[in-house]
Amino acid sequence: MSALVYNGHDLSAYVTAELVEPAGHALEPRALAVPGRPGAVLLGSELPPRVLAVRLFLDAGASLSASQRSEVRHRLYGWLVAPGGGELAISGEPGLAWRDAVVTGVTAWDSLFEDGSCEVEFTCFDPVAYGAERASAGTALAVGGTWATWPTVTLAAAAGPSVRVADELGRYVLVERAFSAGDEVVMDFAAETVTVGGADASADVAVESTFFSLAPGAHTLAFSGCSAHTVAWRERWL
Repeated sequence: MSALVYNGHDLSAYVTAELVEPAGHALEPRALAVPGRPGAVLLGSELPPRVLAVRLFLDAGASLSASQRSEVRHRLYGWLVAPGGGELAISGEPGLAWRDAVVTGVTAWDSLFEDGSCEVEFTCFDPVAYGAERASAGTALAVGGTWATWPTVTLAAAAGPSVRVADELGRYVLVERAFSAGDEVVMDFAAETVTVGGADASADVAVESTFFSLAPGAHTLAFSGCSAHTVAWRERWL
């Protein structure tokens, strides 16, 4: 049993939660039929939204009056309705959170007493969980998790015409403009945006730039046009 936090609301004051987690991710294959041969050619696969079922157990149900139980249930109903989605965290999965989660299925309470429980189905439209936040001021990175993540790079520019960040595969992000020493440059690789001194500078990103992701494992990055840098990322887990 564990607590549950959804869309900023901690439900642990009212219920405990049990995650009914599927064994793994089911992929949605993309295939093309080829005349003259059986079956089809597999072109690739997509990772669809992840569905997580959580069983909620009403705490202290027997000690509550009918009106108190009703108030608790309706408070939970309000917290579980998030049309724009929310972040889901369950203490049974320590350090992990799913984003863009929406309640897409519920069952009736099987009892209104101390063992009262119901099942809530969350569809996580971002199907990969977010784990620990990491940061490094070096050039060698060790990225954990089981899925690629997107870094955020913060640089202190040197006086000059450009700053550049590149990985060991030759991919890079190049920003070209007149920099003053100490200008703060923030590259958000997930959003594919760049700010300089807090102002949008995406128009200064060279067209050949690629906002690359970091797969789990070791990476070596190269930096130019800056006097200091920090790379931050959040591990992602299937």
